[in-house]
Amino acid sequence: METVLLYFGKVILCSGVMFLYYKLSLKDKTFHHYNRFYLLSAMLISLLLPLIKIEDFTIEVSNDIYKLIDTVQNFNNKNSTHDYPYFRIILSALGLVSFYFLGRFIYGIFRIQQLKRQFQRESFDGINFYRTNLTEAPFSYFKNLFWKNSITLNSDIGKQILKHEMVHIEQKHSFDKIFIEIITSVFWFNPFFHIIKKEISLIHEYLADKKAVKQSDTKAFAQMLLASHFSGNQLPATSPFLSSNLKKRLKMLQKPKTKFGYARRIFALPVVFSVAFAYLVNAKNQEIKATNLEIEKAVSQIKKEDKAIIKKDTITPNLKNDNVVSPRDLKETQKRISALNKNIAEKSKGLEKLKPESEEFQTRDKEIG
Repeated sequence: METVLLYFGKVILCSGVMFLYYKLSLKDKTFHHYNRFYLLSAMLISLLLPLIKIEDFTIEVSNDIYKLIDTVQNFNNKNSTHDYPYFRIILSALGLVSFYFLGRFIYGIFRIQQLKRQFQRESFDGINFYRTNLTEAPFSYFKNLFWKNSITLNSDIGKQILKHEMVHIEQKHSFDKIFIEIITSVFWFNPFFHIIKKEISLIHEYLADKKAVKQSDTKAFAQMLLASHFSGNQLPATSPFLSSNLKKRLKMLQKPKTKFGYARRIFALPVVFSVAFAYLVNAKNQEIKATNLEIEKAVSQIKKEDKAIIKKDTITPNLKNDNVVSPRDLKETQKRISALNKNIAEKSKGLEKLKPESEEFQTRDKEIG
């Protein structure tokens, strides 16, 4: 139980460190593809990194440690830890909330499947196109595009929105959404995962906006964003056209491209991690070497004590004192005594059975006399 809670703490710490680096070095820069990859990797690394043991990369501990463990086994049993009830209560509460969020996510996916059956489908270029009156529309989900009837498809605004949503479909942003929703549902107590979720959604919009206005007027696209209206609730794992980040998206459209020289800084975090990990491995190796020396000393002391005990036990009784009895002789004597007690008990039972018969014979002799 304690191990699981410790793992959760490490996940929060790792995700916090990686998001802090993103906040200081990568946020609001124009290399959106790298930022998308980095944030997704940050979530995955935060889950896997705490599972890696430094011992897997260090030198081995001396095999004599097993002999030492056997010697102090009684002490270890006395000091063994127990699972306290409140650990189970905490884990049960965390699990129940996680099941609630997972259930809500699954319900959202189920609702999208219902919408696919509710509205008529049109197909073009491998895309399933649905004309709807939903307030959430327009939005895309994998290769499904849900369109709002109030938006004219052939208008300038309609064409821009269509380009935007096609980018979400082409770059497979729905896979990111599914992955993030599952992680944030299970690890709902990690605030950094929720912040990363918002950042990735914003980066998806940056990528789609950038490609949608690549050969168009940026100013016209910005005016189109402001002219559009969005009042519905976002469904999970979908990519809606409009959101509450319009101001940030407009700023990013007007922002000049980040110079490639700045990209050198993005390698700082992997280098820091590598150096820190190498330092930890080296420090652990030094600790293991010192531990091996202590183990050798302790084991050699135990061997000396064992030899002294063996010598004491193998001394014959007649060499120094006739009253000295070896452990083997004592055990054999105890066996003989127990066997004699058993025979005596059996004979006493036999005498008890014969006692009534002897009393009968005595009464008969008196009558005859």
